[in-house]
Amino acid sequence: MIDEIKKDEEVQLYDKSWFELEYSECKVDLNKKEPRPETIISIGTHGYNGKNYPTSVMTAGEFSCISAPSKSKKSFFKSQLCASYIGGNANRYFKNIKGHRNKDFGVIDCDTEQSRYYAQRTFKRVEKIVGNSYPNYHAFKMRHLNPEQRVSFIDFLLKSGKIKDVKLVFIDGVADLIEDTNDLVMSNYIAGKLLNWTDRYKIHVCIIIHNAYNSNKPTGHLGSTVVKKAETVFQLKPSEDKKIIEVNHQYSRGFEFETFYFSIKQGTSMIYECDEHGNFLDEDDFYNDKFYPEKNENINLPKPSTNDAFGVDDGVPF
Repeated sequence: MIDEIKKDEEVQLYDKSWFELEYSECKVDLNKKEPRPETIISIGTHGYNGKNYPTSVMTAGEFSCISAPSKSKKSFFKSQLCASYIGGNANRYFKNIKGHRNKDFGVIDCDTEQSRYYAQRTFKRVEKIVGNSYPNYHAFKMRHLNPEQRVSFIDFLLKSGKIKDVKLVFIDGVADLIEDTNDLVMSNYIAGKLLNWTDRYKIHVCIIIHNAYNSNKPTGHLGSTVVKKAETVFQLKPSEDKKIIEVNHQYSRGFEFETFYFSIKQGTSMIYECDEHGNFLDEDDFYNDKFYPEKNENINLPKPSTNDAFGVDDGVPF
């Protein structure tokens, strides 16, 4: 019995020195004003005290979740979010999604289920949306690894410093980091990993997870756990013909963004913002002559005199 107790003491991970170290990290000083978290991506704006502000949906130190049924363009939407953070031409496709990158931060994009060929096609979509390559965008496929190895790979990737100034991480297929999405212990472990990575490295992690069959809830205990702890949950809902995708702000710690829609434009492999009927709201629609005739230099707007306007010159200035 004594030998067993000594053995337990030898492998004990948490001692007084550990507590002293973590005490200052855990304690919150109520007399010190904490800075607002850095906005990574915002969608639309909201009013507060008479002013409009970007509606933050992804901030540093938190994680978000894209939840949707199969074949509902989850990876397309993920690519758009990634491209919007990088910048370039991304704003042409979605006017309401804005990235707030102010430095050459690193972006990590992980795919857990596709082969190298299909994973590369998905990753190249980000470059296509941006309109150029971004040297600090790093893509990884992890199909050949088992769940435990995938978690370890991401762990070491963040610890190693191989990619400098990482600010945004995508994990397309968080369910592939676990053997069984209904395993309560392992589900809590993965959620804990997400909380640890985001807090320790002051990054934002965006995960993708499937919905349960015929439900708008993410799959298994894992889905329930990550939804409870996520900063923002994007709910994607396809139309009956699967052509139009509705994006809802299902859960949030902050202000909600307004529901919007997107679809793949015919003749392209790109998604564009549209209305609920599938009418695209791209640059040509926003800035056509019907709504902005002043953009057409050939149109001469009439300049009526006072008589033309009122029928009589009463000398009153206007």
